[in-house]
Amino acid sequence: MPARARPPARARPLAALLLAIGLAPPAAGAPKGLKARLDDVKQQLTPGFAAGSHLHAYQSYAFVYSFANGNAVAHERAVAAVLADGVPLLRALRAAGAQPRLEVGAQQLSGGLEHVITLHLQVKGRPIALTGGAGVTEQAWRGAAAAAAAGTGVPQAQIEAGHAAWFQLARVMNGLQTEATTLTHHAFALEVLAEQTRQGQAADWFGPRPPAETLADVAHAQALLTDDVARVRGAQAAILATLAIANLGAAAEPALLAELEATRADLSAWQGSHRMPTPADFGVSYQVPSPDRVKEVLDEQLGVIGAAVDLVRGAATGDLPRTLDGLAGLAPKDSKARAVTEGLAAASRGDIAGTVAALADLGGPDTAVGRAAGRLDAALQLVGR
Repeated sequence: MPARARPPARARPLAALLLAIGLAPPAAGAPKGLKARLDDVKQQLTPGFAAGSHLHAYQSYAFVYSFANGNAVAHERAVAAVLADGVPLLRALRAAGAQPRLEVGAQQLSGGLEHVITLHLQVKGRPIALTGGAGVTEQAWRGAAAAAAAGTGVPQAQIEAGHAAWFQLARVMNGLQTEATTLTHHAFALEVLAEQTRQGQAADWFGPRPPAETLADVAHAQALLTDDVARVRGAQAAILATLAIANLGAAAEPALLAELEATRADLSAWQGSHRMPTPADFGVSYQVPSPDRVKEVLDEQLGVIGAAVDLVRGAATGDLPRTLDGLAGLAPKDSKARAVTEGLAAASRGDIAGTVAALADLGGPDTAVGRAAGRLDAALQLVGR
């Protein structure tokens, strides 16, 4: 599917959510920075802050929830498309002897990583590759689809619809990577704020507050971010598992359908247990992780704790930017991005061991990542490998 053919409807839910909570401007305006976002929070919490108010928790979760819900909606739609068009296409191509294989890669563009997907086929002894993504013209895409249709007897319209469905799933990875980067930047900025507060600096973005109150607020915000880290890693793992199982062949189709249904159930459960925060609850609508678990995720999954401590201790007070926007450029990179990239490469090759290794790096057995790894292992047994 050519890049310019992306349906705009997928981008609207996230934009609408950001606009609804005041974290995104109208289309003609400039993007809001931290000061504008904090001003929005202050306006919603007037006439003033009550003692103990978790302002950072509310501001953080309102911002992050918008990304998370937008990606969950996009993922849910992609799964529905794969079930409706993607799986039937693989079934038809296998029946025609075309040996389909899905390969997902990523291109580094100015706006970040852009995932692309290629459907590899063997048609009468010659390879045909149908690629969708940045740099692919509609003419080239339709030409490859026509060649595949002529060689296999599968209708061109079915090939285009099926490939577009798998392309839609691959593109969910773009949003998840952006979400992971946002979490890293936000968690890092909060940890810098907490470290400055521990050292006796008046660093709270919301103005002077007792240090204990600031630290409790930041801890609450970090717990909310930690919960979303688990959601991102689980969603990335589900896509890796789906692609790996899809490349196992016809015998694994029951496992592929089960994986897609499990993913859909997880997405539905998340949407049912999370909602847009209000000033009344400061973003809490579910049980947050324990403090020990929060520290573990911030350290192991995002790598922000040590980086924040080193930054604060190694710089004079006046040298540090005191905003989310200013600190974003100093934040560490997503520590699991390489695992996701290696997992995509392994899944594209049908390398189950490599995919499982990538999943092991993304999360433990008691997480959504672990559940995806278990389903992948069951699929491997189904095909007798």
